[in-house]
Amino acid sequence: MHSVTKKWIIGIDLGTTNCTLAYAEMDPGLAPTLTPLIHQFSIPQLTAAGEESEVPTLPSFYYFPLPEELKAQKSALSWDAAREFCVGTFARTRGEELPNRVISSAKSWLCHTGIDRREALLPPHADEGEKLSPLQASAHFLGHLKEAWDAKMPDAPFSEQKILVTVPASFDPSARELVQEAARLAGYPETILLEEPQAAFYAWLHQHHDTWRNNLLKVGDSVLVVDIGGGTTDFSLISVIDENGSLTLKREAVGSHLLLGGDNLDLTLAYFAKNKFAEQGHDLDDWQFQTLIHACRKAKETLMSATPPKHVDLTVMGRGSRLIGGALKTKITLAEAKALLIDGFFPLISPEDRSLAEKRLGLQQLGLPYAQDPRITAQLAKFLSMTGEKDNGGLEQFVLPTAVLFNGGTMKAQAFQERLLELLNSWAKTLKKTPIQVLPQPDLDFAVSQGAVYYGLACSGKGIRIKSGTSRSYYIGVEDAVPAIPGMPIPLKAICVAPFGMEEGTEEELSTQEFALILGEPTTFRFFSHATQKFSDGTDPQIGTIVKNWKQELTELSPVETFIEKMEGEGKTLRVKLKTRLTELGTLELWCVSSSNKQWKLEFDLR
Repeated sequence: MHSVTKKWIIGIDLGTTNCTLAYAEMDPGLAPTLTPLIHQFSIPQLTAAGEESEVPTLPSFYYFPLPEELKAQKSALSWDAAREFCVGTFARTRGEELPNRVISSAKSWLCHTGIDRREALLPPHADEGEKLSPLQASAHFLGHLKEAWDAKMPDAPFSEQKILVTVPASFDPSARELVQEAARLAGYPETILLEEPQAAFYAWLHQHHDTWRNNLLKVGDSVLVVDIGGGTTDFSLISVIDENGSLTLKREAVGSHLLLGGDNLDLTLAYFAKNKFAEQGHDLDDWQFQTLIHACRKAKETLMSATPPKHVDLTVMGRGSRLIGGALKTKITLAEAKALLIDGFFPLISPEDRSLAEKRLGLQQLGLPYAQDPRITAQLAKFLSMTGEKDNGGLEQFVLPTAVLFNGGTMKAQAFQERLLELLNSWAKTLKKTPIQVLPQPDLDFAVSQGAVYYGLACSGKGIRIKSGTSRSYYIGVEDAVPAIPGMPIPLKAICVAPFGMEEGTEEELSTQEFALILGEPTTFRFFSHATQKFSDGTDPQIGTIVKNWKQELTELSPVETFIEKMEGEGKTLRVKLKTRLTELGTLELWCVSSSNKQWKLEFDLR
């Protein structure tokens, strides 16, 4: 049992498919030259009905037990005998048998801006019975990790430790705030958010704490982090720069949000198998198809392993009157899986063959907004072109990295790593660049949680920090002061309040412009962002840059609705200037400052 005087840094990977937790002691006496020791936490959970065991990962599945299971206390835990739900390994197992009673991929739903993420709508295929919101499901996963820690570490209460939770780099501010809200619902203390690709790179830095500057990376090198998990694909670019004679790391770019990952691969195999069943004369219903998806997840992992079999058998229980108690069977061969998954999601393409900006119909069926172009290699070409959301086929701004770091559960498949490396080296040959170096990641399952811990240590001076200013530029909407015209909306322009790469702990002031702040009534502030450093015309927006064609250049974020109280003697508006501060915790503070130095603050969590 650990001493009560010890304090711990806890890093949590809130994954689409699995959650993990790592931790390290906050030892003020540790010399900066020593490599901190990071532990992986074994998570107690139900692994079978009424059976509790410790497992390195917590599968991100939530199960609504049947009434008879509740009566027999099959979901009870050692610290909660009255538990009426189940998360983790047993929940995943039950999902294969009763898919309509299990929530999966809650994290993907949490970033779905087209729904009310606080509304109870999961599982989406359940016709009746209990449901949860994506926010509630995420809070339950986080809550289980907290309870498991407190059960095993009673002398070090979770709420008294330093907590970091990782999110996809492409999560927008509203999705990040929902993760913070889920943590608060789970009883977490103040929580720091960290981007997953950065965390993966921090894990690599932890492994090479003393050697990376000497023989692994040099000034001018850039590292592409390819992080493909169960639900999302994230690209980040980290460069090596010289700062006062010392090698330093700087995060240069982050890719757009891509709901494209292992779930898409599972669905692809499931639809392929469903067609095979149809050829046999079996039309699968929704329940059977959900069961098939779970079976295909296992098939994918087997067929994409280092030593795959020639085929994998798939079995689905029969549902017709003549098939009660029977089973339907088919198989997927290794050749079929390679054609579907490797050639389908990772085709060999030219660097100019990149994904186009996505356009969606006005009406869609309720579901996850998956990326329209499933070619991960085309999405990567789009990212490295550094053109943001613009469809530009040239190679003027194309950045080819000198090294690549793979991360995420999907990238555990050696075949996917080999194909992406083959692609990058074909691009290097086309662009007359040197071959790409692979930075080995020792364990893709745990790199993100361990990297989050290392970041926490780095913040305390016990590790190497990556300089990581804002991965986007941010803008506020301002109405033009023009006469009202019947039937015409008031023109809006967007003004840059935080330029791309703004460093944490810095402040920017827009001293050359004044604005009218509305007082004494409910007001709405509209905010926008831009994903790359430059606009489509090559210009580099700075603090105060005015964007009139914002519909073409910018992405609108969730608005902030507030009420600014009017003091006695004040009118309906007050003249103010704007000041922006990016805190060390990744919060963007926008201050409205009057001539009398009265200040009002709006906050966004950019991590």
